[in-house]
Amino acid sequence: MSSSSGTYSGSNGHMCTYETCVLRTSLTVDNFGRRFLGCSRYKVGPKCPFFKWIDNPTCVRGNEAAHFVQQKMDLLRSELQLAHERKRAATQVAAEATQMAEIAQDRAAKATERERKFRASSVQAKEIAMRALEQERKCRIALMLSWFFFILVMLFSCFSSSENVGMMKLSLPGGL
Repeated sequence: MSSSSGTYSGSNGHMCTYETCVLRTSLTVDNFGRRFLGCSRYKVGPKCPFFKWIDNPTCVRGNEAAHFVQQKMDLLRSELQLAHERKRAATQVAAEATQMAEIAQDRAAKATERERKFRASSVQAKEIAMRALEQERKCRIALMLSWFFFILVMLFSCFSSSENVGMMKLSLPGGL
């Protein structure tokens, strides 16, 4: 698999060299932090099996520490994902609150306009009511005056009639 010129041949005929290989770092529990060379085409096309450790194996204590670090990294990733989800939710809630505030402002403006129209209508209604009361007062005065004149006319006609009747009696020949 290896040659003296630093060229490595994969099983499918792909030739890897130190220049075409990529230096990577292992994140596995057993070899955490250990560096290795791998084919640059590892994730594309046909997979090249080339692999070579650069560092010596890690000690057992290092692997235990690596396991702890890996757990912490997983915890931090999940906390970061949760924070992103909370941020998205907060952004959505803020957008909904903004929309609700705009609706509330619109409704408040409409309510203010309705109140202004109601007040204007109320002022008009009061003016109409005042005119109606004034007309009623004038009608009552006219009614009272008409009754007064009716009574005067009746009294006058009664007194006029009785004087006429009395005068008629006096003026009749024979004194009936």
